[in-house]
Amino acid sequence: MGFYDARIFFQKLVILVAVATVFAITPAGANDLEDVLQSGTLRHLGIPYANFITPDRRGLDVELMQAFAKHLGVQYQFVESTWQDVIPDLTGTEIEVRGDNIIITGKRSKKGDVISTGFTILPWRKKIVAFSAQTFPSGIWLISRSDSSLVPIKPTGNINDDIDMVKKELAGVSVLGLKESCLAPSLYGLDETSAQIKYFPPDSDLGEMIPSVIAKNADTTLIDVPVALIALAKWPGKIKVIGPISTPQEMACAFSKDSPKLKQAFDAFFGEFKKSGKYRKLVESYYPSVFVYYPDFLVEE
Repeated sequence: MGFYDARIFFQKLVILVAVATVFAITPAGANDLEDVLQSGTLRHLGIPYANFITPDRRGLDVELMQAFAKHLGVQYQFVESTWQDVIPDLTGTEIEVRGDNIIITGKRSKKGDVISTGFTILPWRKKIVAFSAQTFPSGIWLISRSDSSLVPIKPTGNINDDIDMVKKELAGVSVLGLKESCLAPSLYGLDETSAQIKYFPPDSDLGEMIPSVIAKNADTTLIDVPVALIALAKWPGKIKVIGPISTPQEMACAFSKDSPKLKQAFDAFFGEFKKSGKYRKLVESYYPSVFVYYPDFLVEE
């Protein structure tokens, strides 16, 4: 290599190092409040799921985030994700879930500012994202076909006793679940029972889990309460609730842990949104029966 070639090579190397340095010190799509205000757009990460986000991009969480964007004075943008990608899309961090723990395996570009999609608060999720105040009540039920030999339990008044009763019915019964979600059988000790665990394809529409049971691809499925409420009205006489698999759970919006001001802004907005009665009206329009099962939901203390 001659002197001229060496000089050109050195100049290119300096440029490459400089570019790499910029990427190393610049957050991968920083998304705290000031960034959202500067960009003029709130990017809402969501997954079509029950009445939280419908296939035509309506739903409880869509209207909630649109109201939040309007409150901030910015435009609203929906960014579709998947259950496996939604946290990495928010945090810019690739993760591997192991029980209640996570392992960071890499980095990626951030695609959104907030997750709002019927997102259940789970111990492992709390280690990687910051949750807002509760936006919806939940829990996990076991659903079977109406002609199943499984018999719905008689509630005892003690949720843990009820869960034990359900588990005792699962010998040799196939149970459909979804890994790395609130429907993961391992979260509720079902992998330690004699149930036959089946896993729903992670890239499939979770709205198809109950139809899969109706089609006899599995004896039962785990499903969260909001989806079960819709399913019972959609398929009357075809399915039945056997009983609870989890203690009560909560759903909330999730923010990157490097977005404390954005989360604070949402919590303040949401508190006023509830007090105004506007959020209750939204819930009633998408989940009118939730107050039958959770009469204290949205009741101010």
